[in-house]
Amino acid sequence: MEIKYQLLSLLLVLGTSQATEQEPDVPDVYQKPKFCGQLDCPIYRLVKQYDKFEHRDYEATRWVRTPLENDFFGLGMVKSFRRLYKYITGSNAEEMKINMTVPVVIYKPRNQPPAGNSTMSFFVPHEVQDPPQPTDPDVYLSDSPAKSVYVRSFGGYALDSAYSKEAEVLAEELRALGLEFNDSFYLRSGYNDPFTVYDRHNEVWFVAK
Repeated sequence: MEIKYQLLSLLLVLGTSQATEQEPDVPDVYQKPKFCGQLDCPIYRLVKQYDKFEHRDYEATRWVRTPLENDFFGLGMVKSFRRLYKYITGSNAEEMKINMTVPVVIYKPRNQPPAGNSTMSFFVPHEVQDPPQPTDPDVYLSDSPAKSVYVRSFGGYALDSAYSKEAEVLAEELRALGLEFNDSFYLRSGYNDPFTVYDRHNEVWFVAK
């Protein structure tokens, strides 16, 4: 299992919408997106479907995070993933085992400073109302308030360069439409384990202003 998730760290790390000008019909009962699979994931409301991206409103969420050292070979990704994986498998103050979730989110600064340093995060599942404190000083819990984001989705196994390219495409689309967003960083989100070959789902997010 540990080997599987270490591979996941590398491949997540390696890792379309149809146009409409009308507001989408929002169901009374929330339906988890298909791309979350069997795992828990953050809840959002689709605000608007654009031609090549979506506007989503996310509920407040809780994450467990760790610093991420960017390097050419991706070793920093593996180290960061391992720290978070150890936390959810019992290396915490209560030795609690926590279910894996999606997406694995990486915070990617575009302009430094003041965007800060890269981090990797696991979503804390809804069922864990009071998550245990990490025992690793490089791992910490973080609350994320409700936020509005623009999301561009794409498939396949994605390298960091692919996420960066998709983020640039999304930024250009947002500027062309006059939509305001925080361009100092983007979030890259991976949803699949390394053994999923078909229907892989990756996303880049910009936070709306």
